[in-house]
Amino acid sequence: MRRMSDWISFVGLRKLNQKLVVAVVYVCGMMMNSLDSTMVTVAFPTLGREFDRTPEQMQGILIGYLVSMAMFIPASGWLGDRFGTKRIFLMALGVFTIGSLLSGMAQSYEMLVGTRIIQGAGGGLLIPVGMAMLYRTYPPEERVRIARILMFALVIGPASGPLVGGFLVEKFSWH
Repeated sequence: MRRMSDWISFVGLRKLNQKLVVAVVYVCGMMMNSLDSTMVTVAFPTLGREFDRTPEQMQGILIGYLVSMAMFIPASGWLGDRFGTKRIFLMALGVFTIGSLLSGMAQSYEMLVGTRIIQGAGGGLLIPVGMAMLYRTYPPEERVRIARILMFALVIGPASGPLVGGFLVEKFSWH
């Protein structure tokens, strides 16, 4: 059986710039998080019909996500310092992804709110822990350059969320 380092060398991953990998992974995580926080709002009418609720009553889906995210942001720094930023970032990405999968499989309004809370927990950990990873990876003189890349996710994500959400709901389903 080959060692992991042999496999990494074989597929050419060793040549990748680790700074670039950290930046791309973080921007992708930020993009997922920002898309998800805005794209669900266009699905409220469809979700309301599905769960026999008014679009106004569907606000719990967004509120649960945002409150959960806000609750986990303060804990993220301590968790990152205690267990390692990479480990917490990967765990947060996993929690966010599992929450997304479970949200798509929700059979009731209550289940959807609960799974969005799980998603929010992952999203709340992603943002600050990923930022800490970036700042630990890049020296101060390179941070201005990397901040320009982050602006891409921070501006494009929320702006395109309703468009992507509308397209998905219109062409496929709310799931």
